[in-house]
Amino acid sequence: MGTRRQYLWFFLTIYALIFLSCRAEQGNYTAVNHDGHYLYGVWHAHTAKAAKNLSRQIATACAANPPQIEQLSIITVDKSINLLPKNGEASDWVRSRTPDTYTGQNLYKDVIGGNAGLYHSYGFVEAANVEYQTPKLGSKPLILVEVFDMGTPEKAFGRFSFDRYPQDNHEWVGSKAIISGDTLSFCKGKYFIQIEGYEFASAIKDGMKALARVIAKRIKDAPGSKPVLLRLLPRKNQVRYSGKYFVSDSLLREIYRFLPENELNLGSNASTVSAQYHHKSSKKPTDLALPDAMIGFISRYDNASDAKGAYEGYQGYLNENATVVDTTQSGGIIAKH
Repeated sequence: MGTRRQYLWFFLTIYALIFLSCRAEQGNYTAVNHDGHYLYGVWHAHTAKAAKNLSRQIATACAANPPQIEQLSIITVDKSINLLPKNGEASDWVRSRTPDTYTGQNLYKDVIGGNAGLYHSYGFVEAANVEYQTPKLGSKPLILVEVFDMGTPEKAFGRFSFDRYPQDNHEWVGSKAIISGDTLSFCKGKYFIQIEGYEFASAIKDGMKALARVIAKRIKDAPGSKPVLLRLLPRKNQVRYSGKYFVSDSLLREIYRFLPENELNLGSNASTVSAQYHHKSSKKPTDLALPDAMIGFISRYDNASDAKGAYEGYQGYLNENATVVDTTQSGGIIAKH
């Protein structure tokens, strides 16, 4: 037993040393560059090589696309209240009250914990909500349906993607929807839809999906449309469902809290997209632990001088707070934190 135990400790020690050695080789690298109206780069790369390779792919996409990025078209322009399912349209679910509507600063003013600021940051126009009940489950409201007009498909996708993560359960309801706990959410056209079940039961979850399908069918826009800017990020090794769209600097920093505050003009007057990436090729699109993910990003500014100014500010920050270890083929820098 003593000899066996010694061998066990020997192999565990060797394994630990190899593991720690591999971890020591992993750094935290940032790549940043600019091209015309674009500022782009990589965050949280394990190696300078990985940062350079992904940055080069993003550079190629930016160089091949003009700065006048086209906007997604809008087909359905109905008021949010008109998209709420009527009685009996989703099996035996019926409205338990008259719908409420919200515009401007009225959104969530009477709701404790309601994040009205997030919606306003993404361009909120107006919203409507109503609760539903079914005689099969008693006479009390069990589902809340909220429809938000976000003004454009890009901003609707931005609000949808803000709380979306690769590990979430996704299901098709006429558009790709997130089902997380007691909430179902999706976007289609210029609308963001959020449906909440008040109790955990399979019949309630089925009702949520049925109501979602009615709304999705009513919105005639193409399902699953992503902002055109997001399509510039390379697909190879991208973690599925990790793409996000931001319309302000403050929104960007809410997700990426490692970004320095009050020192960079990163996204204050730009649209920014980001996605997570596997460090190595993988057959499974979501098998990477999220904290280890590398992040690619692109910010598009209104003019080239703003993009250049943001790059110079970022470059100055890295020169002072990190170690510049390499440059990219297109002139950008790679720094180790």
